[in-house]
Amino acid sequence: MSADPVWSVRPLRAADVDGAVELLIRASAADIRHLLRTDLSVTVRDAVGGALVAEGDGRLVGAAKVTADPVFPGTATALVAVDPAERGRGIGTALADRLMGAWERAGGGRAGGGGTVSSMLRDDLPRGRAFAERYGFGVVHHSVGFRFDLCGHEGELAARAKSALEHAGVQVRLATMLAEERTIVDCFERCGQGLPLPLEARPDPRAWLALCPPDTVFLLAEPSPADAGPAPGTAAVTGTVRPEGMTILFPRTDANSWHVAFTGTDPDHRGQGVATAVKAASLLYACRAGVETVTTHNDESNHAMIRVNTVLGMVPDVGYWTLTRTPATAD
Repeated sequence: MSADPVWSVRPLRAADVDGAVELLIRASAADIRHLLRTDLSVTVRDAVGGALVAEGDGRLVGAAKVTADPVFPGTATALVAVDPAERGRGIGTALADRLMGAWERAGGGRAGGGGTVSSMLRDDLPRGRAFAERYGFGVVHHSVGFRFDLCGHEGELAARAKSALEHAGVQVRLATMLAEERTIVDCFERCGQGLPLPLEARPDPRAWLALCPPDTVFLLAEPSPADAGPAPGTAAVTGTVRPEGMTILFPRTDANSWHVAFTGTDPDHRGQGVATAVKAASLLYACRAGVETVTTHNDESNHAMIRVNTVLGMVPDVGYWTLTRTPATAD
């Protein structure tokens, strides 16, 4: 019987970034390749935070990182992943021991983003959750997943969007960050008020928007004019009124699928069907763009949005747990 191939742990190099991204994405419920690639590239370039890989037989078999979270200042994010064919050989343990040891020696994460480190792990990986709990992480948040398979449903989606838009008294239009950054940021900040958050730290909305990929789609719900608004899912040309709600979605890179990253309503207009209208319009918009599937995540306590997803015909899909670890839990 031949001996198991030898593997070793070393710091991430620039040439490893793409391979490490494809390993780490296995732990995520959403396609965050654009975030991971930026995160790891900055880590290599600026030597901030920490990123490791495990290498065996000339290929990457595992990856791990703990890096500053720009959306929740004063915190860090961590992920550990191992090639499924190589699991059970202690690779994940070696990566996590070295990674978290370095985090603790940095003073509980001060060099990597703060005293609290979080990990967002897809909720169909109970062994991954148990692994994180071994290192003092605990679940503080659960986001449930939903999916809509769009193919063959354009007529149904159009009728549903028309009805929802008329009920809410809004029209939905496309906006771009290049032309309407101030409008988008203002709407996002208003619509995010009071929504459940995965961490107690105060988020930076502008930092979240800055991390959106270049092909992100911003759809704004505005009051319909007294006569008649545009057809559902098409663009109005005004942009002079204050939006009442919005949806933000972007293409995944691993399939012909888009992900709804945010849907919200201005607190002054909640309970009027605006969220249903703008989300219905987003499904129609994606369908007309030739997209096959749309996914989304919502906090399990956000009963209103979960109800919207159900009304629109979305079905359950993979969600994610948010786990956190602080210096206090590590002592």
